[in-house]
Amino acid sequence: MHIKLMTTLVLLLPSMLIAVAQSATAGQTEVYFVRHAETMGNLTHSHSKQDDRTLSPEGIRQVEELTRSLEQLNIDYIVVSPKQRALKTILPYLKKHRLTAEIWPELAECCWQKEHRQSSAFDLKRGEKIELTSGMAPWFSFAAGDSHYSYDTRNYSEGILQTLMAADRLKKRFGQSDKTILVVGHYHAGSRLLEILQGMEPVGRYKLSNTSISHLVEQPNGTFDLLNQHR
Repeated sequence: MHIKLMTTLVLLLPSMLIAVAQSATAGQTEVYFVRHAETMGNLTHSHSKQDDRTLSPEGIRQVEELTRSLEQLNIDYIVVSPKQRALKTILPYLKKHRLTAEIWPELAECCWQKEHRQSSAFDLKRGEKIELTSGMAPWFSFAAGDSHYSYDTRNYSEGILQTLMAADRLKKRFGQSDKTILVVGHYHAGSRLLEILQGMEPVGRYKLSNTSISHLVEQPNGTFDLLNQHR
């Protein structure tokens, strides 16, 4: 019995060592999600295109505070929504540290519709081209392909699909990478992104304040745990 047991252990030992080595080298991805700073649209509840892309005086102050807060984090990669309010929120940090952020159309705001239709969406069409001012262009990049174009997300179901795509892209790009990723996005889409990453149904549980920071840590099964939310 003892000889057979020892023989079995010897035969299994190489595979056991490989499993332990793989477990030890598997990275744990951390994600910090930040909602954009306050806009004139947030302040006045008049969501014109101009108001939604213009930071309020409080929003400008929030950006300054956020820029200081982010210096406490060891960020490896930054991804951001294509909306001007999100780009303006992270731009001072990029300039200060001479970094670039990659624009992901999947992170744009969505899912604000009060009528949540039960129909499913299976495809998204591209919309308008994402334009950057000359002052912004050096600090942002695009992935290859048609990522220079926003998604034409027309209803709640398509918004959920868009956010699922953002979560899937995060996992495929950075899963088990031992990297710290900063994601800059929005209120409705951001709440659902946090839920999807945790393996929860995306219904909008989280009420994200402007420039609030949500910290998630990847688990061995590929989902994330939300550790905390703070200013």
